Amino acid sequence: MRAAPILLASLALTASACSANGGSAAPDVTGTRPSTSDSTLPTDDTVDVGDRGSGIKFRRALTPFDDCSAFLDHVQAEARSRVGPYGLDGDPWAYWLEGDVVMGGDEATVEMAEEAASDASAAPGGRFSAESASGDDDGGPSYTGTNVQELGVDEPDIVKTDGDRIIAVSENRLTHIDITGEPVVTDVIDLPEGWGHELFIRGDRALLFTNGGQWAQPLPVDVVDETDAEAEFAAEEELSIIAPDHFTPVAVIHEVDLSDPNDLEVAATMRIEGQYLSARAIGERVRLVVTSPPNQLPWLYPQNQYGEDRATDANRRVVDESTIDDWIPSYELTTGGTTTSAPMLSCDRTHRPVEFSGFDVISIVDLDLAAGLGGSVERTEAVGVMAGGDTVYSSTERMYVATTKWAGADVVKDATRLSEWNDEYETDLHAFAISPGEPTRYVASGTVEGSLLNQFSLDEHEGFLRVITTTGSPWNRQQTSESHLVVLEEQDDRLTTVGEVGGLGKGELLHSARLMGDVGFAVTFRQIDPFYVLDLSDPTNPRITGELKIPGVSTYLHPVGDDRVLGVGQQATEDGRTTGLKLSLFDVSDPAAPREVSVWTLEGAHSPAEWDHRAFQMWDTTAIVPAQTWDERFNGAVLFDIGGGITEIGRVSHSADAVPSSDCRTLTTDDVPEDSELWWMVNEASAHVQVCEETDRGGFGNWVCEQFPLDDVQYWIGDPEVADDVISGLGDDGDRIEMCWPDGGYQEAIQRSLVVDGTLWTMTPSTIQATALDGLTALTQLPLR
Repeated sequence: MRAAPILLASLALTASACSANGGSAAPDVTGTRPSTSDSTLPTDDTVDVGDRGSGIKFRRALTPFDDCSAFLDHVQAEARSRVGPYGLDGDPWAYWLEGDVVMGGDEATVEMAEEAASDASAAPGGRFSAESASGDDDGGPSYTGTNVQELGVDEPDIVKTDGDRIIAVSENRLTHIDITGEPVVTDVIDLPEGWGHELFIRGDRALLFTNGGQWAQPLPVDVVDETDAEAEFAAEEELSIIAPDHFTPVAVIHEVDLSDPNDLEVAATMRIEGQYLSARAIGERVRLVVTSPPNQLPWLYPQNQYGEDRATDANRRVVDESTIDDWIPSYELTTGGTTTSAPMLSCDRTHRPVEFSGFDVISIVDLDLAAGLGGSVERTEAVGVMAGGDTVYSSTERMYVATTKWAGADVVKDATRLSEWNDEYETDLHAFAISPGEPTRYVASGTVEGSLLNQFSLDEHEGFLRVITTTGSPWNRQQTSESHLVVLEEQDDRLTTVGEVGGLGKGELLHSARLMGDVGFAVTFRQIDPFYVLDLSDPTNPRITGELKIPGVSTYLHPVGDDRVLGVGQQATEDGRTTGLKLSLFDVSDPAAPREVSVWTLEGAHSPAEWDHRAFQMWDTTAIVPAQTWDERFNGAVLFDIGGGITEIGRVSHSADAVPSSDCRTLTTDDVPEDSELWWMVNEASAHVQVCEETDRGGFGNWVCEQFPLDDVQYWIGDPEVADDVISGLGDDGDRIEMCWPDGGYQEAIQRSLVVDGTLWTMTPSTIQATALDGLTALTQLPLR
C-alpha cells in the first residue's frame, strides 16, 4: 500500500499490482474434501444452522477479483460511501463493523472450477506432544523441539536447536551456541529492527519474524509546500489538517546466514506492509500470516463543524484519486545490497466477501526455508482475503485465520443498545489449503457466534474443524456467558455447521481448551474450575460426557498418554481469588467421571506456561515448568516426574551469587564533575554506570542496562566546555554510556527449556544455562549478548 506523499512513510514501494497481474485469469482456488455429512443445505441465499443461529452466514465462498481494475473499483466504491469529514477514521468502526457481515460471492461472481485436494503428508508420530527429534538413524543426537499444538506443524519461537547448536533470540540479539563439545557462544549479532522476534531454523538458514513500523505525524497545511495542489485546495476551503497521526505497521522477516557460526550475518530482509500475526512450518515450507490495513490517505480535516460537508466532498475526491498501491499491501526485499519492491498480492489471488467486512487484507505468504527470501519471492505468490485477522491455527492440511467481531455496527451507532456490546460477538473463519509442494489456496469461509480464547480454541480432525467459542458477557449481572463447541465441515466452498454442543461454563469464561482426536477438554472459571470432558467421535453429535468441579483454574492443558491430562494454572480460593501456581493431573480414563489424581502448588507463584504453551516442555515423563514467585524467593524452573502422579524432581535457577561483571569500564565519581547530574547518577548506590567502547558487548550481569550515546553526557553536565573535556576523556566517537539497575528478577526468569542428549538447557532474557538432567548439577552458563 502506497503511503501518502505528505506523510512519513516506512516503505517507499512503487511497483504496481495491475501492471504485473492485471487481466490474468482467476485461479482455481476452491479445493474440496470428501463429505461425510448427510446434511442437505437449503437453496436460499443465507444458511442458518443450529438453535443458537451459530451456523454459517455465507452464500458462497469469497470471490476473487478478475483483475486490479475490479479490485480498485470495489474498494473505491466502498470507501466513497463511508468516508467522512475525518476520513475513514471518522467512524472508528468503518474498518470492521458494517452491519452483519454476510460473506461470499454474488450471482455475478466468476464461477470457479473445483479441484480435488491433494492428500497432505501424515504427521510423524502421535499428536499433541511436544515436537521432538530423536536423531538420525545413525544414532544422532536426541533433543526436544518447541512445544507445539500439532505434531508435524512447527511454530516459531525464541529458541531453536538441531542437536548440534542452539540459536536464541533475546532483546534484539541473535546468539549462536555450539554444543557439539564444550558449549561456547560463537557469535552474537544485533538485529536491525523490530520487536518480539521469533524464528525457525533449517540447515544454514534462520528466518526471524517480527513487527516494526513508525508513527507518521499530522502536517498542518501551512507547513506544506505551497505548490502542492491539495494544500492549495485545503487553504481555499478552510480545511486545516492533512491526515491524523497514525502508526504504520510493518511485518519484518530477517534471513540470517548461519553457515559460518563465527561470523553470522543478516543475508536478506523483507518488509511487508502490515502486522505479523504468526507463522507455521511444515518441512521446508513456511506459511506467514500478515494482516494489512489500507494506507492512511491524505485526508483533509475541517477547522470546525461548519466545514464538515466540504471536507467530506474533498475526501471523496481523495478516494477517487487513490490507486491500487493504496489498498494492496506491498513488500520490500533487500538482499545482496539490492532493494526491490513489488505488490505482495496479485489482484486475482485476493478475495472479498459479497458484503463489506473492512478494508484490511489478510495475506498468507509462502516462504521456502531451503530457497531463502530471495528464492521464495521468485517462486511463489501470496493469497489474500479482504478481512481482519487475529488468531492463527494450522493442521498439516489446512491453515485457518479467525477474526472476532466484537459488535454489530448498528449496536455501536445506537447508544441505547450499547449494553448489548458484549453479547454480540461473532467470529469469521477462513480456511486455506496447504498441500505439500503446492502454493497456498483459499478454500472456504464460515462464521460462528462468540469469541475465541486462542489458537487452542481451534482444531481440525479428519476433515472437520472443531471450534470452542464463548458467547455473552461473564461480568454483567445476568452472567449470560456460555461456551459452545461447534463442528464445521467444508461443503463445497463453505464451512458449514454440522454439529454443536453448548452448556460449557454458564456465567463463566473459557480459560483453556484441548481437542484431540475423538476427545476434547475445556476449562471455564469464575469462582470454581469446571473441567469438562467432550466426546467428539461423532462430528454431528458432540457431547459433554463428564464434568469435574475443583478449586483453581487450568489455563494450559497438556495430554499425557491416552488417559491423563496435565493442567497448568492457578490455585484459587472458594471466592475465585488466585493464590499461586498449580499443576493438576487429571485421570480421564472414564470420560463420565474425570478425576484430579495429583496436585502440586507453589504459593504466590506464576509461570509463563500459563499463557504461552511454548514455555512448557516435556521430555519422556519429565515436565519442565518455569516458575517465579512474586516475593522473588524462587525464580527458575521446576522439574516434575508425571509417570505416576506429580512428583517434584528438583529445581534449576540462573541466579548467581557473584558480583555482576562487564567488559566495559565502570565510571566512578572521580571521572565526572562533582555535583553534576552525572556525578549523582554515578554515586547512586542502586545503579551502575559504565562507558563502553563501540566493540564492547556491554551489559552488567543480569541487570537491566539502558544505552546512551557518549555525547549525551553534555545534558547531564550542563556546561558545554566542561562536558567536552569529560567526553574526550571518557572515550571516542561511537562509544556509549550504559546505566544499569537490578531488574527485580526479570533477567533471571526462565522463559524456555530444551533437552539435548541428557542435558537440560534453560533460557532467560540474558543467559542460557546447561544443567545435567541426572542430579540437576549446573554445568555452564553463557551470556546471550
